[in-house]
Amino acid sequence: MSKPFSHESAKIIERAFRANHDLTCPECEVALDRRAIPPRKDVSYVRDRLWLVCPACSSTVVLDRRDGR
Repeated sequence: MSKPFSHESAKIIERAFRANHDLTCPECEVALDRRAIPPRKDVSYVRDRLWLVCPACSSTVVLDRRDGR
């Protein structure tokens, strides 16, 4: 079962993402799986997002993609 990353861990991941660094779990130190959540055309306020999941501890975080990465 997945659980959200702690606020501190989510901030670490977001800083790494914005700096274009490798994305690893701050707790397990393994590469995070990436799952795109594209915006829906029928809902104008939904943003382009990236769902990151740790394959080891199942922690998750969703980040807004501002530049299409």
